[in-house]
Amino acid sequence: MVIFLYSDKNYEHQAMACIKSLTNKITDDVKIIYYTIGFDSGFEFENLIKVKVEYQHSYPSFHFYKAELSLATMRMFPDEYYLFTDADVLFSRNFNFNDHRYNEPYPMASYGPHEYPFCWREVDGVKIIFDETKLMKYCGIEKRSMRYCWSCFYAFNLNCKDFLEEYASMCQNRYLLDRRHDYLPYSDETAFNICLWRRGATKNLGHAFTNTHLYDTVKIIEESEAKNIAFANSIDAFNMSWERAEDPNKILLYHGFKEELEMNRTVDYLLSQS
Repeated sequence: MVIFLYSDKNYEHQAMACIKSLTNKITDDVKIIYYTIGFDSGFEFENLIKVKVEYQHSYPSFHFYKAELSLATMRMFPDEYYLFTDADVLFSRNFNFNDHRYNEPYPMASYGPHEYPFCWREVDGVKIIFDETKLMKYCGIEKRSMRYCWSCFYAFNLNCKDFLEEYASMCQNRYLLDRRHDYLPYSDETAFNICLWRRGATKNLGHAFTNTHLYDTVKIIEESEAKNIAFANSIDAFNMSWERAEDPNKILLYHGFKEELEMNRTVDYLLSQS
């Protein structure tokens, strides 16, 4: 099993905390690849392989690296099972590497707190919506084959090569990047879902993560059996919570941690529970 993540120097504290949250889950057959964007890292950890990657200035944001790095990881370690994780992720008590060996021809990802996420801006008092529908039309996809999934974490395998090549090509498409507010409102994730629906994907990880940047939220979920928890820490302009957990026993990870002290406090707590 190979898991990979990436960051630049400014966000290395996130990557370090993410990796540390796996401390009690690492076995001899697990490799961790840490792609360092534009810098050399001095961080050391069990089974950690560091690979320096130069800045790709054609990408408008860091989100777009993951598609090409998924392919690079497959080339580096063929005949494995693979996981990608964002750096601002901490892994829960429920996460187990052995549970994520799939053979579908597309990655297995988690859906999020809302079924129809969108971006918007207000012009003259009118909210203008940006979602995946314009890219669907551009790609000739009439309907979703399943619920929208997030690309903050996904499991993949050698059968996913065709998917990942198309995903990477969309993330490198200058026409789409120059019009990303219309075609890629959620950066690489919009392309990720288009590639899933084009293949008629019907399988995913369910609601397997909670958006949060708070120790207190993690503690409640880790220790609670309550269902359908919604928190008031992340309410959007439509009065909807983005910090939810349908079933605490199925939450694999916490996504959205930014601040170093809160991440380290939460990692210490998670490791003390496992």
